Amino acid sequence: MDIHLTPYLMLNGNAKEAADFYADLFGAPIRSMELVKDWPQEFEGDIPEGAENLVMHAHLDIGTTGLMLADIFPGQPYVPGSTITIMLDTKTVNDAEALYRKLSSGGEVLMSLSETGFSPAYAQVKDQFGVQWQIVSDFPEEN
Repeated sequence: MDIHLTPYLMLNGNAKEAADFYADLFGAPIRSMELVKDWPQEFEGDIPEGAENLVMHAHLDIGTTGLMLADIFPGQPYVPGSTITIMLDTKTVNDAEALYRKLSSGGEVLMSLSETGFSPAYAQVKDQFGVQWQIVSDFPEEN
């Protein structure tokens, strides 16, 4: 299974400031930053009021490791201690499905495995040990 692990910080409305802080701290430019308003399809075109400028995804490269940040999704509670998740980036939907089944067994599904605008298979799971995971699969490369 081809997997890449990435620490993923979930913040409470201040992900932009945190990304700027970490970029400065580590001398690591922000590779990308997308806001909720850039992804209306994830909210069925109805972005919650006041959420337009929240960070959907920010990515920094710190040395040989990536760091991702986002603001919590509108409607999700901010729970201190659950703000750091581990993202499992897989190459195939089959690998994402296998990880989802194993991690959710005895754990808790926070967001069911489904297709999104950025992944054919994305989910959020808390495993049996209370560790929160994000599972994301790449779209197949077009020929």
